[in-house]
Amino acid sequence: MRVILDAGICTINKKINFAPAGAKPVFTEQPLTRCWYGVLNHEVTPDRPTGNREEVHTDLRVRILQNRRVDNHCVVIAEGIRYEVTRVYHSRDDYSGELISDLNLAVIEP
Repeated sequence: MRVILDAGICTINKKINFAPAGAKPVFTEQPLTRCWYGVLNHEVTPDRPTGNREEVHTDLRVRILQNRRVDNHCVVIAEGIRYEVTRVYHSRDDYSGELISDLNLAVIEP
């Protein structure tokens, strides 16, 4: 699959917990990067949690040029919608050899 990063520009913020040790987490966001992204194909299936299996809800999958600072403690803003990163896959594009990061995103605020 060849994905061109032409869907738009997204902003990625890092969630930082600034609460004192032992206190309830209080998060703030710090800008991490702005970058072009491409939309990846994904399947939409109902959430059916079972036993010890991890269930990851995905509303959108995108690809960006690799940024290893992006993890599941980040918030992505694309097309005015805020998403939480639920999974990150750092790899290399099969066709171009370019280093990429594929992000699974779940809507926080529509």
